[in-house]
Amino acid sequence: MRKKYLAILLATAMTVSLAGCGGSSDQGKEPAQEESTQTQEESTPAQEEAPDESQEADAGSSEESSEGLSGSFSIYHMHGEDDTTGTAAAFWKAAEKFQEENPNVNIEFVFTAHDGYQQKLTTMMAGEELTDVWMTKGDMLPSFADTGTIQAADQYIKQDSEWANAYLDGAFADCTYDGTEWGVPMQMQANTIGIYNEAIFEECGIDAWPETWTELLEDCEKIKAKGYIPIAMGNKEQWVAESTVFNTYAYKYVDQEWFNSLANNQGAKFTDEAFVRALAGFQEIAQYFNEDMNSLDQDEMYALYYNKQAAMFFNGAWGVGNVIGNCPEDVLATTHVGLMPAVEGEAGTKYDTAAGAGWNYVIHSRLQGDDLTACLAFLKAVSTGDYANDALQLGFISSGKTTDVDVSTLHPLFAEYYELAATMNNCSIFDVVLPAEVGSGVLYADTQQLIAGTMTPEDMAADCQAVMEANY
Repeated sequence: MRKKYLAILLATAMTVSLAGCGGSSDQGKEPAQEESTQTQEESTPAQEEAPDESQEADAGSSEESSEGLSGSFSIYHMHGEDDTTGTAAAFWKAAEKFQEENPNVNIEFVFTAHDGYQQKLTTMMAGEELTDVWMTKGDMLPSFADTGTIQAADQYIKQDSEWANAYLDGAFADCTYDGTEWGVPMQMQANTIGIYNEAIFEECGIDAWPETWTELLEDCEKIKAKGYIPIAMGNKEQWVAESTVFNTYAYKYVDQEWFNSLANNQGAKFTDEAFVRALAGFQEIAQYFNEDMNSLDQDEMYALYYNKQAAMFFNGAWGVGNVIGNCPEDVLATTHVGLMPAVEGEAGTKYDTAAGAGWNYVIHSRLQGDDLTACLAFLKAVSTGDYANDALQLGFISSGKTTDVDVSTLHPLFAEYYELAATMNNCSIFDVVLPAEVGSGVLYADTQQLIAGTMTPEDMAADCQAVMEANY
């Protein structure tokens, strides 16, 4: 059985940032709603109250309470209101519509930018200052659930058939722990997609996105010879290299069955030969990253591409939205996307991609009555319905089902990604499913050392396995 120590989780999380989501570093601003406030990260929510263990599922379904809502709640999030594309833009569009339709609901929005989010969350946890709702990855669910800090979301969602049927298949995989769906998903996206400048490729004598890993390495040599950075990397916060690149690369060597065995302590180990080969192969590709890869963050990585210093980069699907919203027009016009190539001689294919919901909203156990009812209606609004359709137009795939999708209305670059996403074989995200001490801890830290050349593949495998065994 997995050992779940909140103190260990807090200590580990303080050293890492986040994955499976690529929010902007811009600060959020107050919505144009008199009834709500946008609180910056330095603000302090109300002190956390002890959970009411006698609380039952007393909130009415959102079907029953769609009119005359009243109540208040706070939500901690990383959706910058200045973002014009992606998850944040869709969130604010849905949130503002909800507020207009429900003037008697008071929402306190507590915002922290992407790379500071996890550290602030652990500070709030330690100080018992958690908001009523917050975003979390699947690897933290056990600690929240086992301590009674959160209440299961599925008990409410199942009361509302419209809500329950509004999600894509598999949307709750990253929100589920011990058979209970604790969270409300908001997205379903790939953690890895290749994004490249076709004009630079052509200048370097490359006529197409590579189909095999050998072709990718050969292309990197051609690009490097022309003075460009072959692959931009920004791993200062440790998570980008592992979560958005290595995780999918590993699935070229191991499969979902292997990962399930590893995650459930059923025989697979980090020290297995195939996984060690994956580490060695990934260390080899690091020579084509920018030399300051561990000193730049994700936004600075984007800048290398936008400034035509780098020919390509790998990132989560949120990177597509960032390109659409922030890339210079001349670069955007020649930008395309591709699946991570397969490695010859290994079992994985180019379609095998780490993907899923990753992050989800969870509800504090103390929230009840009208406040809980209002909160549930809000979470439905920011994860399904119009939110899902708007999300596509804003450059990402949400967790909710869409209706009457006309691909011709999508941005051309996102339409490319949308079509590729339909071909992907979605595989579990390491740093969402594995214990936080492993997925968001040792895997992040050791991958940073691996690509810097200060740790061998064998030593990293042994280190990861030791931490894994210490947490089961």
